Parts: sequence; structure tokens; C-alpha cells
Amino acid sequence: MADIRQIEDFLTDKKAEYRTQTTGEVQVDGFSSLHNYREGTLTWIKSADKWHEGMPEIALAIVQEGVELPLPNQIICNNSKAVFFSILEHFFAVPAEDEEPIGQNTVIGKHVKLGRNVKIGHNCSITGDVTIGDGTVISDNVVIRNRVRIGQRCTIQAHVMLGEDGYGIYKEEGRPVMIRHYGGVWIGDDVFIGSHADIERGTIDDTYIGDGVKIGPYTLVGHNTWIEQDAELLGSQIYGSVSIGERTVIVGSIVKKQCSIGSDTLIGIGSAVLHDIEAGKVAVGMPARVIRDNDTK
Repeated sequence: MADIRQIEDFLTDKKAEYRTQTTGEVQVDGFSSLHNYREGTLTWIKSADKWHEGMPEIALAIVQEGVELPLPNQIICNNSKAVFFSILEHFFAVPAEDEEPIGQNTVIGKHVKLGRNVKIGHNCSITGDVTIGDGTVISDNVVIRNRVRIGQRCTIQAHVMLGEDGYGIYKEEGRPVMIRHYGGVWIGDDVFIGSHADIERGTIDDTYIGDGVKIGPYTLVGHNTWIEQDAELLGSQIYGSVSIGERTVIVGSIVKKQCSIGSDTLIGIGSAVLHDIEAGKVAVGMPARVIRDNDTK
């Protein structure tokens, strides 16, 4: 349970920019989506087409700035999504179970260095020259091996593989021979790696994942790849020695080895990137072609 004054005090402490329109004292008992709204709860409205006449009376809504709706109680702000979820985290998140920082059946090698407040789930294997920064959380069934550096406040979900050799070969009498890798994986701060992702180590230099990068489930990041800060990769296959600029978003796509994608570029779903894509563009298709500039403002 939370009332409007508590929520306002919380947002003020966070230095959030908002304005409130209410008809008096307001209390909310939990939260719900607008589509499945439950009476007396907090909800989020990001656009006018999500609301229509005849909907249940809404106790309190977090509303995107510029969306004009005849609601009696609303908090209006520019970054409504961030504000809504920060309120959920503060007032309604279920406390985590009081578990040991290292889960059952987890193997930690003798050369592994753990920072403060690191949490590691069950059935993990972490071996080799591995460093894990303060406040990083690793879920169950994760494998980290060889040479991996993970920064602070990272989240690594279940069934992730970090640091295995990538697919590198040379030909000997016409037969493919695997190349042993000697590089590592360097992961910055505040990185998210979704379940079942595979981040391969470099052949000589490190595979690099910059600060704030978000990698969705079932994503492959091939050896020697370089990803700049705040890029987003969702369900994509990034083959070896690819360069990805900062704030670039790649959705459900394949990127050929040794391609370069500039900063602030969007690669649309189902694309195959077979050549370099310059910064600030939107590219889609098989093969991917630039269709317009990417308006990131």
C-alpha cells in the first residue's frame, strides 16, 4: 500500500521531473497493467490510444507527458516508463530470499577474484583468470572460464556462457583445423546479459563489451567483437571480429564477421548485415540496406 504523498516524496528525492493532478488523497494497493487493470492499483499509460471511454476507474496513473486524458489522479512526466518502474521497485518489489552469496554445487576456481556483494547462483562453474566486480549478480547454471573480467553491478542470467573459444579455423590439406584462443572477455559496468547468451573470448585480443551494454537472451557474440557502451543486442548472432558503435540497437539479426556498424544505428528485425553500416542509420532486409537516417532525438 502507498499513498500519493509517499510517492511524491520518493520522486522528489530521486530528483525526477513530474507534475501531479489529483482530486485529493489517493492510495494504491499494488499495481497492474492498463490492459488488465485491477481496481485500486497504480498503472502506466504511455499513449492516448491505450485508454478508452468505459475503462474501470483508475486510482492513479503514471502518464507520459503530452498525453491528455480525463483522469482524476495522475502523475505526468517525460520518462514515464522509468518513473513507473522505479515506483514499483521502491514500494512493491518482493524482497529477495536471504540466501548465501554462493549457491549450492557452484565451483569457484582458486584464481577467481570476487568483489564486494557479489551473488552467484546454484550449479555455476567459474574457473580460470576471472575477476567479478562489486555488486554483480550471476544466476544459476552459468559457466565462466579462461580469462574474463566482469565489471560492477552487472546482471548475468541463467545458462550464460562466458569465455569459451569461438569458431576459428585454418585449413590443413583442405581440412578445417580449430584455432586455440588466447584472448579473453572484457565486460564493463552495468552490463546485462540475458539467459542462454554466449560471449566468446578473443583469439589474441579480448572480446570487448562496453559499459551499459544490454544483451538479450539467446544472443551470440563472436570472438574479437567490440561493442561500445549502451548498445543493445536482442536475440541476434554477431559473428567474429564485428565492431558495434555506442547506442546502436540490433534486433533479431545476423551480422557477418568483420563488419562494422556505426553509433546510433538501428538494425531491424530479421536482417542480415553483410557489409559495413555507417553511423546514425536504420538498416533492414536480407541483405541489410540503409532505408533512412535514425532519428534518435
